Amino acid sequence: MRQQLFNALVLACMLVSTRAFAQEYKRNNNWAVGAAPIIIFNFNTPTISFDTLLQVDGMIEGSCISDTNGNFLFFSNGFNIGDKFGFLMENGHYVNCPQGTLYADNLGGGGHFDQSTIIIPKKNNQYYVFSTGLSDSAFNNIFNNGIYVGYDVLNYSIVDMDSNAGLGKVTVKNKVLLDKQEYVNVAMTAVRHGNGKDWWLVKADCLNHRYQSFLVKEDTIEGPYYYNITDTENYCAFYTQIYFSNDGTKFVSDIYNHVVDSTYWNISRVDVYDFDRCSGAFTFNNYYLVPADTVSYPADDFKAGICFSPDSKLLYLSNNFTIYQIDLEDTNKNNALFITGPDTSINYFPWYSTMACAPDGKLYVGNWNGIRPFMSYIDSPNVKGLGCHFVPQGLWQPYTNLLKPPNMTNYGLGWNGMCSPASNAEVERSKQEIVIYPNPTNDKLTIALPTDCKKVEVIIYDMLGQVLLKRSMTQIQNDKIELSVKHLPRALYSIKINVDGKGFVSKFVKE
Repeated sequence: MRQQLFNALVLACMLVSTRAFAQEYKRNNNWAVGAAPIIIFNFNTPTISFDTLLQVDGMIEGSCISDTNGNFLFFSNGFNIGDKFGFLMENGHYVNCPQGTLYADNLGGGGHFDQSTIIIPKKNNQYYVFSTGLSDSAFNNIFNNGIYVGYDVLNYSIVDMDSNAGLGKVTVKNKVLLDKQEYVNVAMTAVRHGNGKDWWLVKADCLNHRYQSFLVKEDTIEGPYYYNITDTENYCAFYTQIYFSNDGTKFVSDIYNHVVDSTYWNISRVDVYDFDRCSGAFTFNNYYLVPADTVSYPADDFKAGICFSPDSKLLYLSNNFTIYQIDLEDTNKNNALFITGPDTSINYFPWYSTMACAPDGKLYVGNWNGIRPFMSYIDSPNVKGLGCHFVPQGLWQPYTNLLKPPNMTNYGLGWNGMCSPASNAEVERSKQEIVIYPNPTNDKLTIALPTDCKKVEVIIYDMLGQVLLKRSMTQIQNDKIELSVKHLPRALYSIKINVDGKGFVSKFVKE
């Protein structure tokens, strides 16, 4: 009985989230990739197609987003924001430069490092563009004085896509969230809050052994909040990433490494956390180790990228010359399976780089350097073992040099059925759905019902399946029921709601 209740719960939450956020998934349907010129990977059709853009600066590393119909909107390459045709957006030059432009000028106007920028929807066709940069004072310390202080400014700009006949305009520029930091790396990612509306922005803060998070709302940004880490290795990696799983329940980081002395890295380490999309809490789960080969290749085989499989059960780690698969359901810290070495002869191999799973279900592997019109990919990344099918140089196009996939989040991730919906509008988004809120709750539980229902039965169970409350009602006012749960102890409960003979199962937390 308990397993049936749990299965029904999962199905119900998935159906609610899928109906409400199906269109949001299309925001991931285009990738801006490459240099001279930038091109668009178009995933709106069963077979990937390519559209060329004029070049502002190359997409060596950046972020991009589409609208809810899958139409490409704009991109950021770290210091410039370009429109859907590849032209510089109005006021889009020198973003990520709130405390000077020396770093942008040094890099030629384009970001070169992984996860330096990410785009998050705001409201009313407006978008946040978050970036990690370097102040002029920090730049001078690093490049002129030889004092390494790391990236030190976290900032954002806002893009209004209703401006300029849909080509967009940067209306807020270089707004500082935090400065005077010692980030070491630019690793930054985001995930939708469990309420289906807000966002968690997460920034690695390696030297301080913590992650910073911000609650990004339509009109405000709250934080930073800090999660301090106790289980780490002894070195902060510069080339590194942090990522959420596709369902938002797992968080993985490879910001730490182990160094025996100043010249020898003996392991590549990835840390896995469970993540609560409601509270933003991280819970350390496990770490996994991948050998850092210093013998088999012309240079040391240091880690390059990490990527979850679409079903969130497997983790892929790319080093400079190799790709490994880690089984996250296996607690053995050394279970990493060797998938492949270089995809061409060593003399022509440009090194692997970051990876990303695309809307077509394939995992695409970026290139570190060199001039390459193709990418390798993993055809079936949900398959454990060599059956995942690595395809060397499998994606080819004639237009551009392909480097790294863009830094994006899962825009289609919706309400998780556990948090309180973000607003009454979220509760009322479909009069044919049953929604319970607030969740977690203290004293009172509200049940929003389908329009004009005649008879409702509510049953609350503990996790052993024992009935704690049972109530039948035939007079429903305003399509809502309010139940007092003040008498219930703090715990997780199942709730079954029968409406005119049709059943709905969910769960809630009593705080």
